[in-house]
Amino acid sequence: MRVIGFAVYYAGALACLLFVTVPVSLVLAGVSLVTGAVAVIVAAGLVLAGPGAGLLTPDGARTGLPGRVAREFVRRDPAWPQYFAAQAILDAGATTGRAWAWTAGAWRAGIAWLADTNCGGFWWPIVVLPVLTVLAAGSLGVAVVLPACLLVIAALTLAAWITGPPLVYLLRGVDAGWRRMLRSRASCTACFATAAVPAYRCRGAHGPAQRSSGDDLHRDLRPGRLGVLWRRCSCGLRLPTMVLRAAHSRHLEACCPSCGEALFAGAGRVRDVRAPVFGAASAGKTQFIMAALVGLHRAADKAGVAVTMPDNRGRIAYEVYADLISRAAPAPKTDTTAPVAVTVRLEQGLNTTLLHLFDAAGETLTDREQNAGLSYLDTAETLTFVLDPFSIRRIRDEHGAASATVFTDANAALHDPEDAYNATAQRLQEYGVRTDRNRLAFVVTKADLLRRLPLTMPGDDSAAVRDWLRSYGLENLVVTAERDFRQVRFFLVSGRDTDPDGPVSVLRWVLMKGWGGIG
Repeated sequence: MRVIGFAVYYAGALACLLFVTVPVSLVLAGVSLVTGAVAVIVAAGLVLAGPGAGLLTPDGARTGLPGRVAREFVRRDPAWPQYFAAQAILDAGATTGRAWAWTAGAWRAGIAWLADTNCGGFWWPIVVLPVLTVLAAGSLGVAVVLPACLLVIAALTLAAWITGPPLVYLLRGVDAGWRRMLRSRASCTACFATAAVPAYRCRGAHGPAQRSSGDDLHRDLRPGRLGVLWRRCSCGLRLPTMVLRAAHSRHLEACCPSCGEALFAGAGRVRDVRAPVFGAASAGKTQFIMAALVGLHRAADKAGVAVTMPDNRGRIAYEVYADLISRAAPAPKTDTTAPVAVTVRLEQGLNTTLLHLFDAAGETLTDREQNAGLSYLDTAETLTFVLDPFSIRRIRDEHGAASATVFTDANAALHDPEDAYNATAQRLQEYGVRTDRNRLAFVVTKADLLRRLPLTMPGDDSAAVRDWLRSYGLENLVVTAERDFRQVRFFLVSGRDTDPDGPVSVLRWVLMKGWGGIG
């Protein structure tokens, strides 16, 4: 009887297996296959949504993720990395880990249930196969769809890396080409540093700690791994890349990359001219700058050129200069502790130039130790040397006694002209400046006082002034200057003359490109 019972049971189990369990398992296999595929898609969606993903934050991009993100992805700027630069790799890994974690969890739960129920006990024919089928089919769905998902990510990442770098270099080339064509730089009148590209301070929601530590500063806004056309600041603001576009953004303020001080609007985008003035103490440098600026304003008004002082320091300086010129008062003594920097903005249509005039005390310029800190001398394409004719030995010897009143009014410089020139010229060469690529405006000043002496005055053109200097014993200085610099032009001006032929003519020559019509 017992044997018959077992036979009936196993016959029924076989029939149930063939006619119930197998069909049900096939249906469940299809459902589980789809479920496994959907699980991969859901895992990818959850990773992209953020929770559980290895998110590469701006801080993470700065420090790097050892073993996962290469060092070349680490940048100093507080911005979110471009997705395909590194985050895509992290998301692919997180999606894989989540999908296989779910699969392993399902297997553990299924096997544990079978063990706890002794494979379903009496009902094993209709339990074991469906459970194993569901687990196997779900795993197969994951195994099929996950590589396909990773392949899509890889294809998109590859496409981004194929098309991204050429676009990045194209945009960088346009940016650099524009700046090179205009000769634009980011000049700081606080620390005297210059840079090809300004840093930009984000005006978004950064706390006091971030402001003080410089974590709101983007030092390189060019297209790259932090963004091609746009980048996302750590504060959440979307910022434009390229200097040409950043200069117009209300969310950004151009800053000096060296000291962090604010730069003038348009820095790095418009033409930038640095014009250092050097010479001996009492040579008339400040008086020359005063007359040049006042005359520039007057000549520009007639030519339809807008001339503005872009900062309060410049506006105050110009007001003082204009007042002194109107009263024919002498220029104040230049402070020996720090050079004076005055910036002028010239605008006419699309043509814009920032002109920076630097005036240091003659005592500082002629002292080899003190002039070492005048770094603005190193980056100027055109320098202006101011020579006091009353410091020329022959003029002093021939006219000093007979025209003592004139010499008193001239407040003649006591330093030898050649020494005054060599102190700065040799400093430039020692610091590796290729002066043979630069220009020099050689200015003989105090022409109004010079005319009071009984001597032959030079003509107005450069060659006549050059010959006059040679005739008065400065042939060696003239030859040295012409040897040191690519181009030298000689001027004779009065520090009280604001007419177009006065010091303004020197600024016209310094400005050169695009501003010849002034005066």
